[in-house]
Amino acid sequence: MIEKLKYALFSIPDYDIYRRYFQTSDSIIVYYNNVIVKATNKDISVYYDPEDPLISKNLKYINKDNTIKSFDDISPAIDYMNYLSSVTSDIRYTLYHYFFFKLQDVGISYNYLSFGLAGNYPNYNENNLSIRCDFGDLSIMNKKVKYNCIIIFNSDGSSRFSFYPEEPAWNEEKICPKKDIDKILEYILNLKVDNYKDIPLMES
Repeated sequence: MIEKLKYALFSIPDYDIYRRYFQTSDSIIVYYNNVIVKATNKDISVYYDPEDPLISKNLKYINKDNTIKSFDDISPAIDYMNYLSSVTSDIRYTLYHYFFFKLQDVGISYNYLSFGLAGNYPNYNENNLSIRCDFGDLSIMNKKVKYNCIIIFNSDGSSRFSFYPEEPAWNEEKICPKKDIDKILEYILNLKVDNYKDIPLMES
């Protein structure tokens, strides 16, 4: 495992792989774009830990508890490392990771999710695109609700959350007044209604 992981890491054409790479006969630890990869011959752990002295960023929403995953195969570990490097370097992915981790944490589940990048012409470029996720077939605390949701994560660190019916007519939408991720989650959990029509917001 150790030698195979080393070959996989060194095949990544990024100088950051070599800057903080430490290996013994039975372990590897690598710091890559503020992501820690720690491996033995048995398994590989990948995570972000702002309390580690070699991590240069202290990000607001993520920590070791909500990023750590363990693997017994190299390929998915490298994939997750690359994913987390986006999470630690781009606020849009930071918000995305945190929001969907917290959904599970607070008891909100969904059965489908679409993921895409969205922007407005003529200011359409990679740096200002937003991540848009539509998710639905929702249950909150194991109770089915009859509405779906859209959340948009913007490059300035803000978010936009809205509700829409399970079978919407064109452009039906009720926009949540909250922009902060934790306040959006709090708003959802405090809703005491099961149907879109009963959500106490004006349609946009």
